Amino acid sequence: MTTIQLDKPRILILDCNRFELATLADSLRLQSLDVVGQAPDIETARQLFEAINPDAILINLQGCDHGCTDLLQELRTLNPSLGIVILTDSPDLRLYGIRQERLPEGSQLIEKSALVDLREIRVAIEIAIKPGVHTDWLANDWNSSLNSLTDIQIETLRLLALGLSNSDIGKARFVSEKSVEQTITRIAQHLHVVHEKGRNMRVILASEYYKWLGSPREHAI
Repeated sequence: MTTIQLDKPRILILDCNRFELATLADSLRLQSLDVVGQAPDIETARQLFEAINPDAILINLQGCDHGCTDLLQELRTLNPSLGIVILTDSPDLRLYGIRQERLPEGSQLIEKSALVDLREIRVAIEIAIKPGVHTDWLANDWNSSLNSLTDIQIETLRLLALGLSNSDIGKARFVSEKSVEQTITRIAQHLHVVHEKGRNMRVILASEYYKWLGSPREHAI
């Protein structure tokens, strides 16, 4: 009896951290996945996609891949059956400045801390390339305080953590500096952050932001 060997999905990886890109690619190859391209930036990913026409794209979201949602929409238009898998340190893409509804339908999202082993990435890829699938998450439970923040509050927190002043945040959001101050106060209340003598409230909130991105660290005042 002859066994038919099904073709393995051909995968393109996008990761702006070159070391993690190489490590992820090697690890997935050990899972018998056919990694046919490795891109450290969006333009390289676009060029490789045109050259090799992969079945799926895997993005290891690092926060430095600005424009990845536009890229995914573009690639899905070129290949309507393209499977999309996104790895992220946080289950809330708003922290990266990304709205989940802007992702192509059927994208599979994985919070890294929820992974038990790399086989789950392989499963997500196999799901992503199936026709008619819906966008879905493999994630830990959301932090309820984070989930309670509005889109405006999340965006304000993100800009604050990037080092923008209240004035600059106001210009970016087309609101007054006073409105930004009020939003920051509400964020602190939602997160139950209490002002500590000798510590700047902005520093405390920025630290909270980076913890949700999987990178807990102390920030200099």
